[in-house]
Amino acid sequence: MAIGGIWLPRDEKHRITAKIQEIRRRTGIRGEVKWSKTSNRCLAAYRQLTDFFFDEPAAKFRVIVVDQAKFDPATHHGGDSELGFYKFYYEMLEKWIEPGNEYLVLLDFKQNHGADRYQTLRLFLERRCRGFAWISDLTVIDSRQAPIAQICDLLTGAVAADSSSDLKPGTAKSELAAHIAGRLGWPSLRCSSLSPAVCKFNVFRIQLQ
Repeated sequence: MAIGGIWLPRDEKHRITAKIQEIRRRTGIRGEVKWSKTSNRCLAAYRQLTDFFFDEPAAKFRVIVVDQAKFDPATHHGGDSELGFYKFYYEMLEKWIEPGNEYLVLLDFKQNHGADRYQTLRLFLERRCRGFAWISDLTVIDSRQAPIAQICDLLTGAVAADSSSDLKPGTAKSELAAHIAGRLGWPSLRCSSLSPAVCKFNVFRIQLQ
């Protein structure tokens, strides 16, 4: 399991979205960009989109990777796997809350069993940053209408697939994952970042007991 997010200054959102839309038009992409839709037909376009992320200095990416084989909700989360998911979501976000900043957190819609999951996540983030930073809002979006969220899905999906050895050699997905790793100078996306410090591309692997 992997949970990822893209960070960028709020006043850059419209400019970056417009650039992504221009790439989509130029490459003939229709519909939602998703890792699960990666194919030979759209591989060149998806490479351009990931290249745009790496060439865009305002955008940064962080992903939390959890070994599903060691994820035991009964042991760690009172049997509530959904609660565990949002605890990992919190871990992904809170390490990059920096002093003096105000954050607007946009989450892709997820059908939850617990009606208060989003409110609880916001509450814990606000407690975490109280006195040095602010959560101006935490709201849910539809990734089909959010091009930046779609780039996040590509990056997160690539890390998740490579981490779980779910990539078949010679496929479009394996080629896209290798392309992303190459932009990082990594042999593969199974690598980890040395620290949780803010950087262009951060991969943190949670060590579950």
